[in-house]
Amino acid sequence: METIKTSEVRSELSLNGKWSFTLDAEERLAGDAVSPAQLDSHIEVPGSWEEQGFGEPSKHDPIGTWKKLREYVGVGWYSKEIMVPEHLSGQSYRLILLGVRWKSQVWLDGQPVGEHDSLVSEHSFDLTPNIKPGQKQMITVRLDNRMILPLAESHIHSYHTATMWGGITGGARIEVLPLSRIESVYLLPDARDKTVAVDMAFTLTAPESEAASSYAATVEIRDAEGNLVSLKAVPIQRASEAEADGSAAVSLDLGAEAVSWSDRNPYLYDAIIRLQREGTTVDERRHRFGLRTIETKGKRILLNGSPVYMRGYVDCCIFPQTGYPVWSEEHYRRQFQIAKSYGFNHVRLHGWTAPAPFWRAADSEGMLVQAELPHWSNWYNPREGKQPEGVHEFFQRELARIIRTLNEHPSFVMLSLGNELVDGQGHPGLNEMVNAARELDASRLYSDNTGFGDLPALDREGDYYIPTLNWHTPHSIDYAASPDSYEDYEAVAGLSDVPVIAHEHGQFTMYVRPSEESKYTGVLRPNWLRTTMETLESKQMVDRISEFGDASGTLLVRSLKETMERIRRTPSLSGIQLLDIRDFPGQGHATTGILDVFWDSKGLIEPEQFRSFNDATVLVMRAPGRTFHAGETLDVLLECSHYGSEPIREGVLHWELTSGGKSHGSGTITGLQAEPGSLGLIGKLPLSVHSDCALALELRTTLTWGDQQVFNSWEFWVYPRPRLLAEPGRIWTNIQALKPALPGSVFKHDIGVDWLSYREEKDIDLAITDQLSRYVLQYVLDGGSAWLMAKPGRLHDEVETKFLPIFWNYLWFPVQGGTTMGMVIHDHPLMSRFPHDGKSNWQWFHLVDGIPAIGLDALPKVRPIVEVVDNFNRAKKLAYAFEVRIGKGKLFVSSFRLSEGYDSKRPEAAHLFRQTVQYLRSEQFNPEVQLSVGELIGLFKLKNRPGN
Repeated sequence: METIKTSEVRSELSLNGKWSFTLDAEERLAGDAVSPAQLDSHIEVPGSWEEQGFGEPSKHDPIGTWKKLREYVGVGWYSKEIMVPEHLSGQSYRLILLGVRWKSQVWLDGQPVGEHDSLVSEHSFDLTPNIKPGQKQMITVRLDNRMILPLAESHIHSYHTATMWGGITGGARIEVLPLSRIESVYLLPDARDKTVAVDMAFTLTAPESEAASSYAATVEIRDAEGNLVSLKAVPIQRASEAEADGSAAVSLDLGAEAVSWSDRNPYLYDAIIRLQREGTTVDERRHRFGLRTIETKGKRILLNGSPVYMRGYVDCCIFPQTGYPVWSEEHYRRQFQIAKSYGFNHVRLHGWTAPAPFWRAADSEGMLVQAELPHWSNWYNPREGKQPEGVHEFFQRELARIIRTLNEHPSFVMLSLGNELVDGQGHPGLNEMVNAARELDASRLYSDNTGFGDLPALDREGDYYIPTLNWHTPHSIDYAASPDSYEDYEAVAGLSDVPVIAHEHGQFTMYVRPSEESKYTGVLRPNWLRTTMETLESKQMVDRISEFGDASGTLLVRSLKETMERIRRTPSLSGIQLLDIRDFPGQGHATTGILDVFWDSKGLIEPEQFRSFNDATVLVMRAPGRTFHAGETLDVLLECSHYGSEPIREGVLHWELTSGGKSHGSGTITGLQAEPGSLGLIGKLPLSVHSDCALALELRTTLTWGDQQVFNSWEFWVYPRPRLLAEPGRIWTNIQALKPALPGSVFKHDIGVDWLSYREEKDIDLAITDQLSRYVLQYVLDGGSAWLMAKPGRLHDEVETKFLPIFWNYLWFPVQGGTTMGMVIHDHPLMSRFPHDGKSNWQWFHLVDGIPAIGLDALPKVRPIVEVVDNFNRAKKLAYAFEVRIGKGKLFVSSFRLSEGYDSKRPEAAHLFRQTVQYLRSEQFNPEVQLSVGELIGLFKLKNRPGN
């Protein structure tokens, strides 16, 4: 065993390396009688069972998550011969096991040592009574990775995330400690007073000839450069001379120039605590800490006395190579650096608490972390609910372990008792634990659960709350973003007297990316890709993956931008926990991220662009919509959400409205002021454009103050006012709602050939109908041109859609307002005068939200003009618009919302309608694909006559 000096007086013996090992599925072995011969295999520590070839090959093929190459749930036995060197005799010995899930038991030379069941801290065992320095001894460990308590699958348990791993994944060691030692150190920094209070506990074993008073402690503080900042000697208090335990407490002043720890400046100090006897150091511990204070004031969270906005994402315990939380500080530093490059300063651990390297990295990189109990269950819902035996007590122990273990980490600022635990109101058991946490450590913020519970809070304890805003009355998940940027969440957030953070916000998804499969080189495989690719191959859609990914990824980013700005437009909100910055591999496979599960960019948006709506200071915009008529003025209210460290003084805002490089207006607003923690109006920007054609516009804004600058931009569309159509009397329609758009047109039920006289309709050159009747069919067969406006319920194959991408995924939530992923607008003469970039954007919202997509699986030869990207699980061929020939005539089909109460107040609808009519009456209307009557009526439900 390698001996490592961890201080002048402490050592540790590494037990990493080869151990004897066996699985014990039938539980035949007993710890006091296990012989090395019974452990007939070998395993490396650290590491999991599965990644070293143990367990059975996986026999199931999950369609909605990844798959482990090997799986085993049950008992595993380890044994190793150890020998503590004789020169380390006369001391205390602790066995430390890291990365164990869930229960461990230890024997030394067949004698039981103890057991442990924590999911949030190391497993520690006192070996002192049994160790015989200089002699070979056998240590035996029994691990059990089954669900030892009836808890639901929080992310530390779930196959979808941490994969129910087994093993000692963080390593094993024996700590060699002096008999008289520093037992614990608790640090309480105060950034306001620039002090740190240090509470210490000691185990003291003085020789009989020495008095207990011969012990003393010193506390030394050094800055990040190693300079001495403060030093104090502290007397040790003992209840009596016979007591073996002692304690001491001291407060150290770090000086007026002390540097606070924050997300912007993660400055760290070292505290060195020494236990001395007669001037000789007998023990020493070092703790790295930050001078940080987190508290609330009204609806604001204060970091070191200044408002801070929690710009967070959710970490769901996803480790695609190992299937368990890794023990690499560099791994976590990389992910925090990536997250901060996109503007994030906060992370929520979803139903788990990370290992030590995570916290060291978070301290160094300046991340504000919410830890959670390993808890996602219904045992506290409803309020009268009772927990199974041992469950509540387990959570009480875990709560104390988290607070004690993470004390020194300034990044640990919040703790929630678990995920989505209550219904509308709280639970006495959760309230009890919140108050217990406050008693243990008042320097953090606590909440009874993450996600559920109505506001205003009823019988709930929490320093802050985390409601699911888009599921909380009066909001709807189907409208988590829209072109109406007057929308915010104040109707919910304003109900709380304490800070509110948005729970699992976002959850927009995009198309699957098969190229990621090659990255999986560990114990997991992306099994969702197997079934998805089989589907796409059978439907001959593999060659569309890249195009669909581009279209759906663009919509994901546009949706994220608007919903995150809606958060920042809400005066009473203090943060967001986005789900997620990266994809989620399970629960149906949710492609929610701008990053993949490996923390690699998907190329959807650059970090600088993302920070324009996710940073300490963000410009936000309020407007009733994104479209307006040429010549009218659209008043845009520009606001600044400012959570910088210093006030904005004499800020200058410059704005410009452009189209294709041409300016359509600009302006400057000077003398702007903003206090940290404020959401304030900058000014009203009057947007007005005179144009004879439709234009896509970009509003660019830049705010400059001192040496700082932020920017943001938004897209708008301007359309010319509608004009009368030429020869309206040659247009027939049965749709009464179109009368305002078609003055002078023919409105009646029948079109085509009179079924009694067979008299042909000769004075009509375009029929517009919302039903396929035999009259319309005959009219087209005889050479007429028709526009069929497909309505819900009148198609044999239709899919309900919404503008926003599907929430989470289809396998997990098949019943929701829309289950598609955006549009591909193909190059086509019809679209040449309707500005677009080929993908979903806000000018389409009211045209397509809530309408049916037309199923074209049975007609692969039909090429959509406006194609709908279906979710990749179902992968239907869908369209909002296409054109075909029927007999001698021509038929254009669309499902856009244009015939449901035609409204000239929607400029985009009026313009698209007019452009479509003009196209259908032009020589450009020349469909290439011919359909038979049977193929057509296989799509549409045939009516006897329009209106019947």
